Amino acid sequence: MTVDEWLNEHNQHYFSWLENLRRMDSVAFFQPIAEGKWSPAAIVMHMAAWDHYTLDDRIPQISEGVILEKFPDFQKFNEEAWKKADSGLSQNDIIDEARNERELLMETVRTMDKDKLGATFSIGDHSMTTAGYITGFSGHDRHHMKQIN
Repeated sequence: MTVDEWLNEHNQHYFSWLENLRRMDSVAFFQPIAEGKWSPAAIVMHMAAWDHYTLDDRIPQISEGVILEKFPDFQKFNEEAWKKADSGLSQNDIIDEARNERELLMETVRTMDKDKLGATFSIGDHSMTTAGYITGFSGHDRHHMKQIN
C-alpha cells in the first residue's frame, strides 16, 4: 500500500466504518464482543491511542538511520485505552476521538517532507521506512474492524 492509498482509500473506509459505529446500539458498543474480549468502545479507543502514539512519540523521533526503542509495554498501553473507553465517555466521544486522532495523523503525513517519508529507521532489529511504518498500520485497522463487524 502506498502512502496515497493509505491517505485516501484506506482512511475513507476507516472513517466510514467509524460513522457506522455511531448507529450501533450503545449497550452493545460498551459490551465485550465475546467472552474475555474487549468492547467495541475499548477497541476503537485502542486504535485512537496507537494513532496518538505514532503522532506524538514515533514520528518526531524518526530520521534516517535512527534506532528507536521497542514499542511500549502492550499490556499497559492497552489497559490505558480500555480504562479511557470505560471512563464515562459517550459512544460519540470515543468515535470522535478516534476520527480526530486519525485526521491529525493524516495531516502530519500529508505535509511530511518526502525525505522523512522515505527515511529508513529501526525499531529494535526491525528496519522499515517511515512510509512503511505508517501504511503498515492498515493491517492493524483491518484486524480490529473485522473483530467488531
